[in-house]
Order: sequence, then structure tokens, then C-alpha cells
Amino acid sequence: MASSQHYVKSKKMHYVILAAVFLCGVVTSSTIYLEEYKHISFSQKEEGIYFTEKLNDGLSQQALVLSSIASLISSSKEDVSPEHFTRYLQNLSIQFDAGFYFAQYVPANKKADYEAKQKNILKDDSFAIYPEGDRSGYLALGLGYPDKLSYGYDLLSSEYRYSVTISRARTSLAYVLSEPTNILLSGWESATGTDTFILRMPIYLPIDVRSYKLTDKFGFHGMVGTYFKINDLLKQNGLLKNDQMSYRIADVSDSGSLVWFADSSSKASAWEEGKYDTQKVYFAGREWRVDTRYSADIMSLIHWGSVVWPLVIFGFIALFLFFYMHKLSSAYYLALNLLNKRIETDELTGLASRYQIQQLLTELIKNNQKKDKWVATFVLNLDHFKTINDAFGHEVGDKLLVKVGQRLNSVLPDEAVVGYLGGDAFVVLLANSHEHDVCYLNVLAKEVIQQISQSYFVDGRTLNIGCSIGVAMYPEFGKDAVTLIKNADMAVYKAKTLGRATYHFYDGEMGKQFTRNVRIESRLRQALLHESFELHFQPKVDIMTERCVGMEALLRWNDDELGVVSPVEFIPIAEQTGIILALGEWVFEQAFRHIVEWQEQGICVPPIAINCSAAQLKRADFLPNILALLDKYKIDPSLLEIEVTESILIEDAEGCAELLRQISRLGIKLAIDDFGTGYSSLSYLKDLPFDYIKIDQVFIRDITEDKNHAALTHAIIGLSHNLNLKVIAEGISDVKQLIMLQEFGCDIGQGYLFSKAMGANSMGSDPMIIALNEKDNPN
Repeated sequence: MASSQHYVKSKKMHYVILAAVFLCGVVTSSTIYLEEYKHISFSQKEEGIYFTEKLNDGLSQQALVLSSIASLISSSKEDVSPEHFTRYLQNLSIQFDAGFYFAQYVPANKKADYEAKQKNILKDDSFAIYPEGDRSGYLALGLGYPDKLSYGYDLLSSEYRYSVTISRARTSLAYVLSEPTNILLSGWESATGTDTFILRMPIYLPIDVRSYKLTDKFGFHGMVGTYFKINDLLKQNGLLKNDQMSYRIADVSDSGSLVWFADSSSKASAWEEGKYDTQKVYFAGREWRVDTRYSADIMSLIHWGSVVWPLVIFGFIALFLFFYMHKLSSAYYLALNLLNKRIETDELTGLASRYQIQQLLTELIKNNQKKDKWVATFVLNLDHFKTINDAFGHEVGDKLLVKVGQRLNSVLPDEAVVGYLGGDAFVVLLANSHEHDVCYLNVLAKEVIQQISQSYFVDGRTLNIGCSIGVAMYPEFGKDAVTLIKNADMAVYKAKTLGRATYHFYDGEMGKQFTRNVRIESRLRQALLHESFELHFQPKVDIMTERCVGMEALLRWNDDELGVVSPVEFIPIAEQTGIILALGEWVFEQAFRHIVEWQEQGICVPPIAINCSAAQLKRADFLPNILALLDKYKIDPSLLEIEVTESILIEDAEGCAELLRQISRLGIKLAIDDFGTGYSSLSYLKDLPFDYIKIDQVFIRDITEDKNHAALTHAIIGLSHNLNLKVIAEGISDVKQLIMLQEFGCDIGQGYLFSKAMGANSMGSDPMIIALNEKDNPN
């Protein structure tokens, strides 16, 4: 079902990819379009600014020409004649059509003299200032270029339309630009129109030249002016050559309706509909508004190829990816479905896989959470499955696993879920129903063990195998799948330690013990780093003489956090975690060091026995390390005994035998520790160089009450003596045990009856060691 849902989502994903990639094309095209639009708009604005600057330059150029004419008139000692005025302006090489004039100020009392003089200059006897009438002063036109002006016309006359403007310009002492106008004077009509502007400038003479030139009391000598059309001004600056640009100009100095001056190709509707840029020109007291835009519409200037191509390309990519992803996802989810089946089902056994078991257990917990019901998790381990694999091969082992899985399915109720965890481990999930209670699980576990332990016929062989079961219950001992399986696994481990072919329910104490074991492992590593261990030494005595004949090195650990930890507790953990290797090396080193210290103190000590684990003996460097220590501390090998458990002889008898022979040749004594607790056999002792057999204290403890233990002990002593082996009895705690062992002929005893284990520093004060030293040194 989950695969189907994913497949539906994948089909939708194709459209998402199609939309996403196509949207990328839209975004890319839109970005290019906006950049194009922005670039064209920016260029249009730049062109508008350039246009405005050139227009302002043209006005400034007119002002410079006007200033030059004013300088000519001011600097001339005599009146400038029309011929001189014309030549001067022609020499300026003015590039466009513009008119220039000079109007002479004439005081009322100098009118007659001025008229007479002008008649002579102009060679025109009819010259006179007009319109007629007496006024306080006159501003008569006296010079003009290129037009033949109405010489003698008084610009201060009330009949002149712009006399007020003239009066204002007279007192401004600067350039004054007129509004759009025309000049209604004889000779000027053809040269001017409503698109004409007049730039005026008053001339004031310094005091030193006023004596021979006409001025008013303030030194006003006259006024120069220039009149020009706006198109002529634009033409002068090359602004009419750009066919791409359209413009319109208006004088906006005064309120009222605007009079626009625009290029001939510009239409009013284009300015209303299109985008344009506006600039302002401030010159000679007037404000002009300048609107500019590209002649063509911005949309027509965009490179649409650059805009459209990304959309086309991304659209093609989107379609390609759509069909490709559709095909790919179909293949992917087909493979995923197959993979899910493999993940959910174990390929070998056909049972639910570890992953699927965790999912199903999580679902079971969720379904039973609100119903206040239990869920049982069984972990089943086959006993001695490794033996079958080693003996007959993994192929036979795999076939056996398949048959075990099939038998599990046949034994368990229909509602049970059976899974395979790997190796030799199976798991069973069972939720309670109305007819089942917890007691039912005990019956079921026994039934499963009995049925699984029946014979199997595999490849022509009849195979027998047992199993151990661990059970963890929800919700008491786990509220999630991982915890329940882990706790059930701990329970099956406990079942194996109880003798296999049984079952065990996980309880809280098991969890506490596991937690403590983890803490012990962690603290063991810390203790090794800080050398927090100590070696204590327990005497071994001759049973008959009760004289000390040896000592056994015993490891003691008093941890800062855990307190005193028994070797019975921490040694198995050290062996399981591999810490025993480093710990064993430390014990050998410390034992050798103490022997040297005692010798330096003059204390004579008997041979020291050191326990070796199977893991130590299996290491290739075990013997080289012993040799290195003997050489380092210069110790006689006869002062050393090595005790090994008989389990190592069963696991690797041949390899172990050669190692023991090499150790024995060095002069080191060898002993079998804890004899009688495992698969005890004296048959392999005849070829091995052992010196002692240590009978485990389990037998010695009950030797006086249990006749069987007494008989076994007696037999072991007798057989060992026949093989020339001495016998050491551990755990002697009372005199009755000692007397019985003396009767059996036991050689050496060890236990609290003689002495507890003592620290290395107490060796010199121990009575048994003192007695030993006195006997060895009678003087």
C-alpha cells in the first residue's frame, strides 16, 4: 500500500517537475524581458538627459553671443555702424538662423541730436524715433542683423506690446528670456512667429565712458537682444538628426495652458499612451519642460528573440524531463516494490525480516496501546547451531533454518507473527486475545521448545537441535519495538546461561544487571588507565605439614563509583569485552614487579600462580611477552606458575598442547584450574606437561556432607597421582574438610582455614611467610 501511495505521488511529481522547469523558463524570460525593458528605459532616459543638456548648451551659446555683442558696443568709443555690426556677426559664424539687434537708450533732451546722427549713419534723411510723442527716454532700434529692422522704433513706447517686458529686462542687470512670442515690427514678421523666443541683455556703461555716450543716470546705455526659433536652436546642436528620439518642449514659467513645441513626427496620442521622460531647463529667468521618448514604442525595441528563446528551451527541457522522469520513476518504483518485498521478507526463510518485524511490532503496540492489552515478544535462539554449520557446511545450516521457520509457523497460533532476525535467531510477536492470558505464554514456550527440538531430515541427514527462548512483555518491560526485542534478546541469553533448552521472561532485575554490567565495563577501562587494581596473594600449603609451598595472585578492584567489585562479577565482563587481554598483561607485570620488590626486601617467597584466560593463551604473542618479562625482571622461571581452565583444552587441544610444552620447558609450572566443573576428562592429561590439578571449591564445600562429592574428589586425587600430578584443593574452610583431604591423600590446600588473600605490603608480616623464611634461613 505504501508503495502504491508513493507511486501516485511520483505521477504527480512529473507534473510538478514540468511546472517547475517551465516556470524557470517563464522566470528567465521575464527576467530577460525586464532587463531589456529596463535597459531601453534607461537608454531613453539617458538620451533625454543628453537632449536636455544640449538644449541648455544651445541657450548658453546664444547668451555668449549676446554678451559678445554687448562687449563690442560697450568698448567702442564711437557708435557702431550697421556695416560694422553686420561684419562682426558674420565673423562669429553663427550656425543657425537667429536675429540680433541693439536698441539705443536716448534721453529726451538728446532725441534731436540722436536722430540727426542716425540720419547720417544710416544715410536716411527720414529716420526718426517713433511712435511720435514726448517721453522721458527712448529705446530706439539702431542696429539689426540679418533682418532690416524698423530702425528708430521705440521699444519703451506704450504701443509696443512688450514694453513692460523691456522695462523689466532693463533693470534686471542679467539675461532675460521671453515667453514664446512673435515680433510685430516691420521687417520682422517673416523672421518670427509664435515659436520665437527673445533673449535680452541690458548694457550699463562704467562712469568713465558715460561722458561721451548716451546713458541714463544709472549708466544704462541700451539693450542687445537675439530672437530665435526653437527648431533652429535644436538644429544648431544636432538634436534634430536623431530620428529615434521624439521631443516636445514647453515654457512652464507661467500658469496657464501649455504651448508645446514638438518635432513634426511626434503625435499627441503617442505622448498620452507611451512612456516618456521629463527634464527641466532653467535659463534666464524662465523654466522649460522637456519631454523626450523614443520615436518607436518601447515594446517594438525589445529583442524578442532573446526573451522568447529561454521559454522555448526550458519548455523543451520540461517536456523532456517530464517523459524521462515518468519512465525513470516507473522503473524506480517497480524496483522499490521489489526491494520493499526483500526488505520486508527474509530471502532465505520467507519469514518477516528484522525491519518488517520492527514495523509490525510498532503497529501492534500502537493498536494495543489504548486497549490496555499486552504484546509478547519471543526471541528464539537455536542451541549449538554453529556446530552444525562447522560440521556440515553453511548450505545445510541454511536448509535447517528454513525447516525451523516452517515448523515455527505450524506450531504457533494463526495470529502470531514469525520473523527471522539473522544467524540462528527467530522472533515471534503475539498480542493477547480474549481466550489467551499470560499463563498461556508459558505453555506455548514449552510447546515451541519441544517441537523445535524434534529431529529434522536435511540432505539425507537426520539433524537434532534444541532452542532457548527469551520473552519480553509490553508494556511492563518495553514500550517500543527496539526495547522489546533487545530485552527479549537479553532474556534468551539468560535462558542459555540456565542450561539451554528452556525459556526465560525478562524482568526488571535483568535490566538493572545489564545496566550495571555496562557501568562495570566502562569503569574497567578507566581502572586500567589509572591502574586502580591491586594484586592480593593467598598462600597454598602442604596438606600434611601445613607449610606454605606457593601463593596464588588474586585480582582485587575497589572502584571510586562502584565500590568493591568481585572478580566473579567483573572477570566475565572483561572476557566478553576483550579487556581481559590488557588486564592479563597488567597482572603478569605486577606479579613480576612484586617478586622483585620482595627479593630486594630479603623476603623469600614461594612460586606465584597466575590465572590465564583462554583469550590470552590464544594470542600469538603470549609466550614472547612472558619471555620479555622474565628477561626484564631477571626472575627465575621456577618462581612462576600458570593456571589455565580445561575449557581451552577442549576448544583447541592441539594448539594449546604445543604452547604448554614450550612454557613447561622454560621451567614454569602448569596447573589445570577449576577441574571438575566442565567436561572433565583425564584422558588428554597423559600427553600434556601439567604439574597440578586444582579441584574446584564447589566439590570441597560439600565434601563432608555429600558422599558423591567426596567420592568424586577421592577419585580425582587417585587418578591424578597415577598420572604423577599433584592435586590442589580450593576453598578449605574448616578442619573436617582438611582431615578428609588428608585421608584422601591430597597434596596441597588453599582456603580461609589457612589464610585469606593478603596485600603485597603485608607479605613481610604474614606468619606463614615468616615461618617459611625462618625455615629457609636457620641462622
